[in-house]
Amino acid sequence: MANRTPTPPRMSRRGRYVLVMLVGAIVLLSVLGWLVSLRTDYLWYDSVGYTEVFSTMMWTRLGLFGAFTLAMAAWCGLNLYLAYRFRPDTWPATSEQEGLERYRELISPRAGWWIGGVSVVVGIFAGMSAQSRWETWLLFREGGDFGWTDPVLKMDAGFYVFELPFWQFLIGFGFAAVVVGILASLSAYYLYGALRFSGTGDRMTNVARIHLSVLVALFLGLKAVAYYFDRFDFTTQDNPVTDIVGGGYTEMTALMNAKNALIWVSVIAAVVILIFSWGFTRSLALPAAALGLVVVTAIAAGGIYPAVVRNFQVEPNRPQREGPYAQHTIDGTRYAYGMEDLETTTYPVASQPDAEAMAADQSTVPFVRLIDPFVVSDAFTQAQQPRSFYDFNEKLDIDRYTYTDENGQEVTQDFVVGLRELNPSQLTDEQQDWTVAHTVYTHGWGFVSASTTESDSGAPCFTSGVLSDDAGNCQIGNDIIDVEKPQIYYGLLNDEYAIVGVPDGDTPREYDRPIDVAVSDQDDAEVPAEEIGDDRYTTYEGDGGVDIGSIGQRLLYAWEFQEPRFLLSDQINDESQLLYNRNIRDRVQEVAPFLTVEADPYPAVVDGEIVWIVDGYTTTNDFPYSDRVNLAEATNDTYSGQGVANQSSEEINYIRSSVKAVVNAYDGSVTLYEFDEEDPILEAWNSIYGGDLIVPKDETPELLQDHFRYPQDLFKIQRSLLQRYHVDESRTFIEGGEAWATPSDPSQNSEVTQPAYYVYATYPEQDQPYFQLTGSFTPRNRPNAMASLMSGYYDENGDPQLKVYDVVGGDDQSVRQIHQIITSTSEVVTTLRDAQQAGTTVEWGNLLALPVGDGILYLEPMYLRRQAGGEGEDLPRLTNVAISYGGYVGFAPSFEDAVAMVVEKYVSGAPSEAEQTEGEDGEETPSETPSETPTTEAPTTEAPAPADPPEVEAAIENVLAAQTAYEEAQASGTNEEEGRALDDLLAALDELEAARQAAGQ
Repeated sequence: MANRTPTPPRMSRRGRYVLVMLVGAIVLLSVLGWLVSLRTDYLWYDSVGYTEVFSTMMWTRLGLFGAFTLAMAAWCGLNLYLAYRFRPDTWPATSEQEGLERYRELISPRAGWWIGGVSVVVGIFAGMSAQSRWETWLLFREGGDFGWTDPVLKMDAGFYVFELPFWQFLIGFGFAAVVVGILASLSAYYLYGALRFSGTGDRMTNVARIHLSVLVALFLGLKAVAYYFDRFDFTTQDNPVTDIVGGGYTEMTALMNAKNALIWVSVIAAVVILIFSWGFTRSLALPAAALGLVVVTAIAAGGIYPAVVRNFQVEPNRPQREGPYAQHTIDGTRYAYGMEDLETTTYPVASQPDAEAMAADQSTVPFVRLIDPFVVSDAFTQAQQPRSFYDFNEKLDIDRYTYTDENGQEVTQDFVVGLRELNPSQLTDEQQDWTVAHTVYTHGWGFVSASTTESDSGAPCFTSGVLSDDAGNCQIGNDIIDVEKPQIYYGLLNDEYAIVGVPDGDTPREYDRPIDVAVSDQDDAEVPAEEIGDDRYTTYEGDGGVDIGSIGQRLLYAWEFQEPRFLLSDQINDESQLLYNRNIRDRVQEVAPFLTVEADPYPAVVDGEIVWIVDGYTTTNDFPYSDRVNLAEATNDTYSGQGVANQSSEEINYIRSSVKAVVNAYDGSVTLYEFDEEDPILEAWNSIYGGDLIVPKDETPELLQDHFRYPQDLFKIQRSLLQRYHVDESRTFIEGGEAWATPSDPSQNSEVTQPAYYVYATYPEQDQPYFQLTGSFTPRNRPNAMASLMSGYYDENGDPQLKVYDVVGGDDQSVRQIHQIITSTSEVVTTLRDAQQAGTTVEWGNLLALPVGDGILYLEPMYLRRQAGGEGEDLPRLTNVAISYGGYVGFAPSFEDAVAMVVEKYVSGAPSEAEQTEGEDGEETPSETPSETPTTEAPTTEAPAPADPPEVEAAIENVLAAQTAYEEAQASGTNEEEGRALDDLLAALDELEAARQAAGQ
């Protein structure tokens, strides 16, 4: 008896029902979850007044999904229908066809359903892909011109930014559709025998040949269209010869000709295949030759020929061949990054600048910033933290305010500012109970500021928002910035949702602040509040939350947050509001998804209200002949990830500071103020969202404009680009001989870019002090020298200004070299020794370089902080100020004393510390050190003359070696290695002192 294959058991009817119900439940829950999220998103947008953003996004995505789903489904269905309709009546009796018989028996009775089902599935996948391009479509529809034309193809930049991306998407969709049509037709023809791979006779029916040939011809026609649009990509692609963006000689000659040739070859090949399709010949040689011609042309004209041109014409003559195209990129880059009006001036520095004139300066020196906002955050927290759950951001901010001093005169000064936010991570276990955490500890309290020009025995000199019974010894009053509502519901540290609101007449339950300390701010009398014990409780009176008083709303958010206590808690009542999306960067990003949000928002008090000011940028990566930067890399510095958010690793080649977004710290309202009136991208998005999304620039309140500052991320990006793009002439640009570099932060052990710094100062050719952002450059191959200073600020009309000051003459050092000189002086070495013996850690602030008089004033504050397990200071305290001017170093507990030290050395004619320190580039020589001394920094200002006794000279050699080892440990060693190196240096200095005493010196 022959063996029979056992029939697999069939699923019972009950099993099939269970399976269907299970699948149905999963689908239902998924759809329900999506609908709940959709509804809660709408409620949130409604609470902030931006439903137009939500509805535009949703309806556009649904529209694209529907349109492209229908188009792809119809196309797929048409091809399947034609293949089924013109199937052969019979098929050859081959083993191949016999194997397909059971599939034909399955499909044929319900062919329409099968065609429809497959088409819908394919269409849904196409629609899902298309709906993600909603922004591309909207910009295509509403985008305009930039007024900047690419110099080669003569197209306005608006074509590249707004139109080209959508055309390329349509071409890609067309290719996908043709491929789907070919695969669908092939499958159907093969299934019904119209296409065979075995047997005798014709392998393909006439109908199948015509159908498939038309599809292949259509594919080649699309390739011709794609080649046409590919030509425009040359303006935004990387040039491997010059390492910049924008087509060079090879692309605009060899590759451009190749693309033009491929357009015609593709068209010819398509025509040949159409001729083949109508049966003029049944040989596949002709269509194969046509396709081969396309491939050969693509390889020869698109690959081999350009490589020959690049290697034998361009590389040997780079400046001549690439010069005109590099000039296009220089011009395009400057325009795309807002640097077309960059002003470059020469700042002559005297070889011996007048220190007395520096001391008498009244335009910059009186405003010099001593307090570092990155270092003093802990001091703010400890001094202004009446409860442990209050906290300040890891990096504070700098802003300027005008107030009336004790003499009745109006004074403008910059201040270190921060908000006393509630930090959920600092709540105790009891306080982290769901009810307590979300209904009691809902907000922070107080805007706190401190002077940047003075300290209170090394601690910040607080001027507003003070929670303290001790007024301190500050000369400035502690109530100069008036705040009406100091409650902070929206900020940077607390993104947990809060449930606020109680019925009229009920006791407030939101913890506000302790009442057992004095306050400098007076709370708004209209805010409901009650004092219970030693604490004050209040109730949120804003309307920035979502109403969750009804059972339906509570059910929605119980599902959305997967939290049943929204339904069970008796703390939720008819007046309850839900506050969420409370991080102000995320909040701005949600209401304006087209913006790139500044990584470091800052708080300000405007007309008595605390607001966050957030710079919003419009960007693109499609601007022609503009070099490309990575946002994360260009904006990275010491602060990144430490109180300042990291930007996404996104490539851009155009940016504008288009919007100043303002978020109210109390009610969370978001207002988008136009800042750049000429940005076409912002204009397009405003039109997309109905024309009222952005408040016109001329309607921006003047009190708010007073707190606008040059954006940091934009400045960092421009600084990154100006390392190369400060050069105007293309030949010099290509050769790279005048390239700059941004200095590393000398206060850090790791190699990280020094942060730019805000100062209130008057720079050369300015007739009044401006609040300006400043950074410096060094020559790329001379890290110890100063190449230039860069400043960004808003002028008296509120217009952005960007200036570069080329430093010429004199012998000014980079911030890195100045730090090494400062840390090599005997006064600083002694302080380091005393700090180590006291168990404290030295922490240097940001080293500022400021043009003053006929020189550059360098300033670096020194803070002491107690080490773990040690004794002494437990907070960072400003203990000394180091300055350098004309090579003279002053180091004293106060800025005034440090200036006096420099003036005294200058007047006495003593050799400067810079003259006694040999630079790493070997261009500086010490004035008194023997010629055989190694090329490292001299350790002290007391280097003996060559006639010193051998014992003293040997001691000097030891100090030099110890100094070198200490600097290496500072740069790349651990704290332990740095401590050992410092011990060796101190021991060497002691030996030198003993040798001098023995020699009678």
